[in-house]
Amino acid sequence: MARRRSEGDVGPILETWMATVAPQRPPDRLLEESFARTMVAGQLRVYPWHALRGAGRRRSARARMTGLALSGLAVVLALAVVTGLVLRPNRGVGGDASPSPTAASPSPSSRVSPSPSATLVPFPSPILVEPTAAIPVTGPITLATDGTSVWALTAASEVIRIDPQTNKIAATARLAPEASDIQSLAGNASGLWVTDWTSSKLLRLDPTTLRTLASIGTAGESKGVLATRDAVWIANTRGGSVERIDPATNAASTRITLGPVGPSGPNWLAEGLGSIWVGVPNNSTLFRIDEATNKIQAAIHVGAPASPCGGLAVGSTAAWITSCDGSTFVAQIDTVTNRVVATIDLRGKGYTVGMIGDRPWISPTNGQIVRIDPISHAVDRVVTPGPGFSGGGDVVVAAGSLWITDWAANRILRLPLAALGG
Repeated sequence: MARRRSEGDVGPILETWMATVAPQRPPDRLLEESFARTMVAGQLRVYPWHALRGAGRRRSARARMTGLALSGLAVVLALAVVTGLVLRPNRGVGGDASPSPTAASPSPSSRVSPSPSATLVPFPSPILVEPTAAIPVTGPITLATDGTSVWALTAASEVIRIDPQTNKIAATARLAPEASDIQSLAGNASGLWVTDWTSSKLLRLDPTTLRTLASIGTAGESKGVLATRDAVWIANTRGGSVERIDPATNAASTRITLGPVGPSGPNWLAEGLGSIWVGVPNNSTLFRIDEATNKIQAAIHVGAPASPCGGLAVGSTAAWITSCDGSTFVAQIDTVTNRVVATIDLRGKGYTVGMIGDRPWISPTNGQIVRIDPISHAVDRVVTPGPGFSGGGDVVVAAGSLWITDWAANRILRLPLAALGG
């Protein structure tokens, strides 16, 4: 998420991919966040070429040449702007805007006020925590766990299973020739579930052998996937909806509309307190859905400096959502009032959230792993697994350890939970 990246997420994917070969055109996911943020931002609606309108057809040849020259200049300027958006996706574009009401959204009166301003608080000094294992994996992108088993997705669209007993790769399966196809994975007792964004499919794999058992069509480009005890939830990024899949039938039992059809719709999901939580960047909303009734319980506005496009986690009193490539902030949501109560600067871009002792742990792109105190709304513990760690990876908690992708070093690290407390 989950993880962690928006539809335009590039984070670890782009770095690994660019180091290998530059493509003929940017991948769709690279363009989505810039496009969506530009569309909701306040824009200058007067352009240089507007001066050429209404001048009539009786202009002199010199005037026509001048107009053509201005038109050419305007096109160059426009291309420069677009190029800046595409080649510099990590730079924020535009500002926060209130989402437009949709037929599926709760009434405006149920929406909450924007998050309070963040205050820069000094971080504690980093503490060295030696990994108990470092598993070599080329281009690790995403991690998933059911609490015991650990699976990973690579930039080459390989799914691997790590045996926590031996800290070795126990199984590997190649799912697609292009990394842009496969988005996310999640596991439960009924299988390992993988979203295929380009083909709008949900793949069901045997969690042990990684053999494909079923291919399930979805309502739109499928991204985030969440496996609960008796269901599988998927986020249809451009379809503006989430679907609940029944593992007994391999078919959708419910579809819930959360926003408009188009880029940067529902991204990542989490389960907690009897609810399914879904971030929707294109209307700046974190939706809370009753897991029993499939009804929307709350539409929580998550505005600047945060963005609801990253990975989520839910504790006993707070839900947390990162801003993926949108910004360096994580939003804290009070689960009683369904309001944003704080935005915390991670000093780097964070993607997924792991919960340990009711506190979130995140690995931002500053080479650290940080813990946030839900009471003080500040980072209260910083650890590092040693030199060469770049940060920005996925984190999951399984088998008494915190597992984290270290994509730049082509490895997955295992850190003991006992060393993270204090």
